[in-house]
Amino acid sequence: GWALVSGGGNSVTPILARAWGSCLQFLRASFPDSDGAPDDGAINWPAFGLHDEFNAPSPVVALNWLGKRSLVYLTITNEFTIVDTVIMTMQENLDFSSMNLVYAEFALSRPTTSTRGPGSNICTTFMNSIRSSDDRLMVLCQEEVKQITVLGMRQQIASLEEGGQWLEALALALDHFESTIVSQEDRRRDQISKNEQSESMLSDPSLLSEDEVWMAELLMRYLKLAIENAPESSSPQFSFSTNKFSDTINFAHSHFEMLSGVCFEYCIVTRRLDLLFGRIFQCFYEARYINVFLDVMESYILNDKLKYVAPEAMALFVEHCKDIKDLQVVERCLLHMETNLMDFDSILSLLKKNLLFTGMFHVYCNGLDDFVSPMELLFEGLFDATDDRSNRRRVDIGERDANSNQLEKYGYKALLYLEYSFNGKYFPKGDAIHPEERLQTIRRDLLDLLFRESYLPQPHARAYGLNHSINGIRTSSHPYLRVLLLIDTNAFLDCLSIVLDDPLARFESTYSDSSIFEYGVGQNVALPHVTLPQLERKVNEILPDRQHLTRVLSSVIMPNSIANANRLLAPTGDCMPSLPDASKPLYLDFLAKYLKKGVVAVPKYVTTEVFTHLCTKKDASEEDVLSLLISISQTSFDLDEILHTVEDAGMTRSALVLHKVGVAQSIDRIGMKEKCEDHFNGAIDCFLTGKEPDFQLGLFSYVRQECAGENTSSIPPEERCNDSCTNAILRNIVLRRLHDFIKVDPIHSAHLVADIFVEDIDRILTSLNGVDNGRVEYEFLNAIISGGLAKVDTVSSQELSANLSFDHHHRYLALMVQFQPDSVYRYLSSSRSYRLDDALKLCQERRITDASAYLLERMGDVSGALQLMLKSLDTRMMTLKHLLRENTGFRGVSRRISANKRWKFHNEAAEKEISGVKQILVAILGLCERNKNEHLTLDNERGPLLWFHVLDRLAHSKSVLRISKESDEQNTSSISTVLSELLLMTMQRMISNVSLYDLMHKITTDYAGSDLGEFREMLVSMLKTYSSELDVCSNAVDVMYHDIRSMCIEKKKLKVRGAYVYRKPYSASPSGTTNEVFKNRIKKSYLGISYDPIHDKSTNALYALKKNRQEIQHESSSGRRGRYQPQLNLLTMSEKRFSLQRRSYSNNFVQCRQVGVLSEAQHVGGLL
Repeated sequence: GWALVSGGGNSVTPILARAWGSCLQFLRASFPDSDGAPDDGAINWPAFGLHDEFNAPSPVVALNWLGKRSLVYLTITNEFTIVDTVIMTMQENLDFSSMNLVYAEFALSRPTTSTRGPGSNICTTFMNSIRSSDDRLMVLCQEEVKQITVLGMRQQIASLEEGGQWLEALALALDHFESTIVSQEDRRRDQISKNEQSESMLSDPSLLSEDEVWMAELLMRYLKLAIENAPESSSPQFSFSTNKFSDTINFAHSHFEMLSGVCFEYCIVTRRLDLLFGRIFQCFYEARYINVFLDVMESYILNDKLKYVAPEAMALFVEHCKDIKDLQVVERCLLHMETNLMDFDSILSLLKKNLLFTGMFHVYCNGLDDFVSPMELLFEGLFDATDDRSNRRRVDIGERDANSNQLEKYGYKALLYLEYSFNGKYFPKGDAIHPEERLQTIRRDLLDLLFRESYLPQPHARAYGLNHSINGIRTSSHPYLRVLLLIDTNAFLDCLSIVLDDPLARFESTYSDSSIFEYGVGQNVALPHVTLPQLERKVNEILPDRQHLTRVLSSVIMPNSIANANRLLAPTGDCMPSLPDASKPLYLDFLAKYLKKGVVAVPKYVTTEVFTHLCTKKDASEEDVLSLLISISQTSFDLDEILHTVEDAGMTRSALVLHKVGVAQSIDRIGMKEKCEDHFNGAIDCFLTGKEPDFQLGLFSYVRQECAGENTSSIPPEERCNDSCTNAILRNIVLRRLHDFIKVDPIHSAHLVADIFVEDIDRILTSLNGVDNGRVEYEFLNAIISGGLAKVDTVSSQELSANLSFDHHHRYLALMVQFQPDSVYRYLSSSRSYRLDDALKLCQERRITDASAYLLERMGDVSGALQLMLKSLDTRMMTLKHLLRENTGFRGVSRRISANKRWKFHNEAAEKEISGVKQILVAILGLCERNKNEHLTLDNERGPLLWFHVLDRLAHSKSVLRISKESDEQNTSSISTVLSELLLMTMQRMISNVSLYDLMHKITTDYAGSDLGEFREMLVSMLKTYSSELDVCSNAVDVMYHDIRSMCIEKKKLKVRGAYVYRKPYSASPSGTTNEVFKNRIKKSYLGISYDPIHDKSTNALYALKKNRQEIQHESSSGRRGRYQPQLNLLTMSEKRFSLQRRSYSNNFVQCRQVGVLSEAQHVGGLL
């Protein structure tokens, strides 16, 4: 038989078939190549190799060929199967169980081991019962001979057709088509492109094969027969009892619906769309069931099975959808069709006539690569909807009706199309537009259309039902832009932002990086070598100037502002609808965005409106205004108008920027002195009114910069006035407002004075005198004298301090006495820049006890100073007692009448009084500490009595304050706690200045009759501290002894550690001399090193060691006593006293020690 050659094509190769068991194999013939072989008369027989194989359901008992491509085999279960070996498909499967085939039995020559019993070796065969001859198969039965012939495909289909099995015949025809024609095409090596596959759906009748023509005729015969025998159409009957139509089944409609499905499926599979929309379409049309045909066609299109529709069918389909009032179906179907197969003239005519703009977008963009024409047609519909009189009135008042809905429908469709196109996507499917260069040309074409200045009539607009007269909005300037702004200004500006924000977009402007516009007219510059088509393509990719776009938008959205400015671009048209009120604010936000980026520039009046909008809108943000001010040029706005707007909005930072600009523009210019002063004062006011401290501190750096004259370099010389005059004006302003600077930060103000007005310190202090009752002057002097300025700038602090006189320091002290009396003592103790008499007088007038006592101490009256401070301490303690008593009373009342605020106030006053008491005590203790050596006596007694006098006063404070007589335990406990803290502070200072013995003697002697209640806690604490110190010292001594013992033990281990020395017998030299050669190998166990003493100096060391030991032993035995001369020796004192009788020396002077005589630790490992 024959089989197809694998790898593609339709060539066949001869094969053999064989079978055993259930396996069938096909063997392919392989002929040897005889080219170049010598002609020696040898025959090159073909060889057979395995081509294919498959398994039958049961063992095969007969096998034979029926023709050249059909193989038949019979199984043991009487299944007769026919297989087509070319396409490897089963053609027929018959049951031969009732045939009673003739078979032959024969006995095997050798029975198998698995058989049992008589007759078990008999086998049956049917090989001679089936024979093929002339494409016929002869089957020998027991009663007759049957003939089997394989019918062709057409014969089989004709047989089914005669039997009335039309659907089976059509299905068999489709199987034949897929198994023969399609399978042959699938095996082609050359792949067919997508467009070729789509075009192959429209077959040319002249190029059809005989089988394809025959299959088409088969379908037509079935169709005509089905139409002729179709059931009659039945209309639904009306039931008067239920007042409804009866739900009867329309068999005719169902019949034609089934028939349409068969035709569509058959023609789509066989790729005969010409037949489908030709003769078949005509049959349905004549039968008046074309609507059923169209409904079925819709389902096939939406399921992506049908990609093409003939123009006649599409026209009827549109009319059908219009009748059912669902034209959107047409557009949905168009999105599933191949645009390259459409008849554009006919389909576009239908779409334009029925205003199917989505379909037009799809056909124009995907089929014709035209993105502008459908937009122009959509604008025609928008213009007509806008010009409708009733619709225009309702749009103006915001009402909604059918016409306004149509206007919004068209308008938002146009905006959505623009969004898709600007983003590089096809509308409405969203597929990406390629290549990237095409996207830029699309953007340019659409922008040219949108910003077209006047209306351009479309040809054939009247033929498609669109208005052809130029009136209404068509007569206005920029009608295309105006109508989209009328629909939704925000959406349109968002679409435009897609293009303007694209970093790859190039524009016709000075900001463009395109090399085409870098060459000036008339310049002798060599242009780059590009061809004319390349140059045109490059020019088309460049978008319109952004400046032009904003200018046109401003003329449309802000006509009144522009008309008031220059009477240009005024709106035209009698019946032009006005834009929504929200258009202008949205455009101003849009404009502010691109002004910040610096890609556009607008006139001053437009900039003023932008700032006005940003300052007055609901969600106004100063950050937006500030960023815009920083981004735009100083010459692009009216400073005074914007400054007034910003100040009214309360935007301090923005006003500061404008004032700085005003100062920079007017400083050192002739005739602008007053303006410079106003802006400079305004800048200072902005800093002073700021709420953030860091922002306010920027005042000083700004004033320092302006007074230094760093902003006059850009002023032309002819417009510049005297620099010294300008600096004097600014400095006078600073001097007049220096008190405001000091209120912000005194230290930075002092630093500023040091940099600019260091020589005018008297003038400054005079100007500050009396401001805020002297508070400002005090803050300024305090920043200089207290050291605050020194932390910022040491040099400036030294310069200002050097210019301060004693009068200034006296003024500072007078102000400190007034505003910070608690700091007077600290200042007096750290400074000497004052007169003692004047200072003492101020302190005594203000009754500042600690400072007065300190001054008395400096004047030599230590006793008076101490008595004054102790008296003040008693007074403050009495005041504290009254405050605590009142505090306790208010706490009790607060539970009944809710006087929490008054209680809190008295509690804070008590805390402040406690702090004052502690401060006085610190001053008293400081006095005692300073005079412990200089003033040795108090009332002719020893110096430590200063401390003891203070201690006695604190110990007797309870009796002075009469605490024991108080009935309130809480008040008593509070005062006792304060006294305990004061005693603790005193004792801590006394410990370092008074000996412990004197202190303990004082306490135990003077207070022996009391229970030591005031000192009990301190004494216990002192004793615990002393005990802890003793424990620390004792532990330290123990640790020291432990370390000494460990060091001794380690040292002894090092002393007794020797080396194991092993001896080895040696022989004397042949000459018999005293020089002997040692051949001992010494191994030091603790190092693990072996070496030969012949090549080492250890031999001499061993000899010296032996000699030294002999001398020591000889001296010990002779009883000679002398001064021991230290020599090299590894013996301990115990070893030296060891008995000589137990040591025997031989010629071998190195030997091991004896074990058992001494302790093991000192005996093992030594050298003898």
